Amino acid sequence: MAAVIKCEEALGNLSAYLDGELPADVRSRVARHLADCDTCARVFGETRMVVQALGDDGLVDVPQGFSRRLYRRLRAHLETVGEVSYCGIPLGITDDRIDLGSHLIHFWQNDEEFERGVRFLEPGLRGRDHCVVFGHREATDKVFRTLAVKGFDVPALIEKRRITLLRREAPAPTTLSDIADIFQAAVRAGAPAIRYLGNLGLGEAPLPGRGIDDVLELEAKATALARQFPAVVVCMYDVNTLPGRLILKGGFQTHPLAVCGDHLTHNPYYIPEQAFLRDLRPL
Repeated sequence: MAAVIKCEEALGNLSAYLDGELPADVRSRVARHLADCDTCARVFGETRMVVQALGDDGLVDVPQGFSRRLYRRLRAHLETVGEVSYCGIPLGITDDRIDLGSHLIHFWQNDEEFERGVRFLEPGLRGRDHCVVFGHREATDKVFRTLAVKGFDVPALIEKRRITLLRREAPAPTTLSDIADIFQAAVRAGAPAIRYLGNLGLGEAPLPGRGIDDVLELEAKATALARQFPAVVVCMYDVNTLPGRLILKGGFQTHPLAVCGDHLTHNPYYIPEQAFLRDLRPL
């Protein structure tokens, strides 16, 4: 089965798709996305009609590479008029929109900041997104209490498979496999986006697997996993209970994006997966 791609990647390959220049596997992924996404299919259909019309020898001589330049102009126009919001979803924590496939960090130290992080789930639950809540028992219970205060019927949402609870119990490889299975099931069920809220703090149960190193491996590999799905992964770190090594390496070095005040920002301390893991487990 062709891997799921997001709107930004599909549109980024649109001109090459029109020109028949994509490798077979990429072409298959774009075709699948166009079959599932009405907005991208509309942009593709309109672009193809223009290219076909201009490519008619009876109308005009089209220079080589015209469709690629046309796509760039179309994309610039769509951005100008604000019609590319489908490439992202409301973050909820701030007023920003965030691209699907993103992985970000949100630090919290009091109830107000914790509640703010949980807001990430609210737009998805009011819409049709699938939400995943991950972490140790104390944190996930607090997430559900926060949602209940906001008027969400958490047991009903779990029963309807709008929310999936995943406890922090297994080593990193097993947890990554479980997350991928949940994401694939959500896509098959027709969820337009997946919102994953991970909670990291030191609860009553010990950290699974290799302890801190296991958590760091999970975080480093979560960025690549998120990019394979129409998903946004938000990790909430409890700075009251976590040791400095987890905050520094897990929080700052494994997340490409970060919530900073009232805004979402690129994280200058992020280290790509392979370099991070090489430093974590030197040969």
